[in-house]
Amino acid sequence: MLRRWWSFWIGFLGIRIEGSQLEKFINMAASRGIPLYDLRREPSGRMSAKVRMDGFRSLRHVARKSGSRMRIESRYGLPFYASSLKRQRSLVIGVISFVLTILIMSTFVWDVEVNGNDRVDKQQLLQAAAEKGIRVGRWRPLIDVREAEQTIMGAVPGLEWVGIKAKGTRVVIEVQEKVLPKKPAVDGPCNIVATKGGVIQRLMVLVGEGKVAEGERVAKDQVLISGLIFQHKPAIRSQAEEKPEPPKLLDKVQARGEAWAKVSYDQWIEEPVVLEGTVPTGAVSEQWRIKWGNQEIIIKGPRSSPYPAGVEEVSMRTPSLWRNLGLPVEIIKTEYHELRAFRHERTAQEAMTAAQEKARQAVSGLLPPGARVLREMVLPQPAPPGMVKVKVSVETLEDIAHPQPIETGT
Repeated sequence: MLRRWWSFWIGFLGIRIEGSQLEKFINMAASRGIPLYDLRREPSGRMSAKVRMDGFRSLRHVARKSGSRMRIESRYGLPFYASSLKRQRSLVIGVISFVLTILIMSTFVWDVEVNGNDRVDKQQLLQAAAEKGIRVGRWRPLIDVREAEQTIMGAVPGLEWVGIKAKGTRVVIEVQEKVLPKKPAVDGPCNIVATKGGVIQRLMVLVGEGKVAEGERVAKDQVLISGLIFQHKPAIRSQAEEKPEPPKLLDKVQARGEAWAKVSYDQWIEEPVVLEGTVPTGAVSEQWRIKWGNQEIIIKGPRSSPYPAGVEEVSMRTPSLWRNLGLPVEIIKTEYHELRAFRHERTAQEAMTAAQEKARQAVSGLLPPGARVLREMVLPQPAPPGMVKVKVSVETLEDIAHPQPIETGT
């Protein structure tokens, strides 16, 4: 590889040698230290080779001594390319100018992209970024990324984090919006109650007074965060009645917050080991009747179902002459669908697996959106002969907080 690069750097020639003493030509060139590359003998008796530029002049004497004729057929290497480029100065200048233009233009901003915004207006972000120089046509080294991030954070409300990255000629502004608490579903003062029983794992009180502690088991409809704000002070007994004074109600607020609790779901499913029943065969027979008053006439189809086992689907309609002008008759259509009996014998394990799957689907239908499954237990249960029974218990972590209006007069 190094020899090839050196030959390219100093240049080399492709030559063709003709004569009756080609072996003598090769031996004399080797004895004088003139290297020949890619030496090949052609069927016509001639020989082709490559030689470096500095060895070609000495090779002429070798050809003369050996009685051979030598002709240059090709030229390779940097000296020849440079010589060619000298004759095409305009092209070279154009190529160099083009490359320099591309390099210079690549240092400017040609596109600004915003990612991660949902509630925050994109135009507001772009306007705040443009005030710090992040706009199309701006020279990229002049942009202070850190200062621009801080400016956007201060100018645009509702942002939790801002990151700016330059990818070539594109500047990407990535934002993370703040997670706002849920808006209460009721108007006016309210409490936050539990939608179901569970063990409180995390209680976040935004507005109101927390009534339960983490690790405490709560029941359905129990108040978790109260919207009634009382004045807390040491209980003072009245000397006359010797009863504690009730706390003084200061305000009624709209309680807000989250209450994440562990909630358990249990489902029991019984499944027969042998499945028996009927399935449609796809065969259908139709019957058409006309009814007026208490009279019916079959105009098409069998008088009754032609199948030993099947189901019927009946539909009727009243024909009309014009808009609301109907006829005192009804057209009744009855479809007879054939059914066939089937019997599918399974092992107890197969029936148990099917029961588990049904139980899981039943539990999944009870889970609210956002619930995270923490643990699942599958317990076989005693069952009658020919049946299997399974209990699936699932423990989830979910937000059980729900607003409940405070009744007037409380």
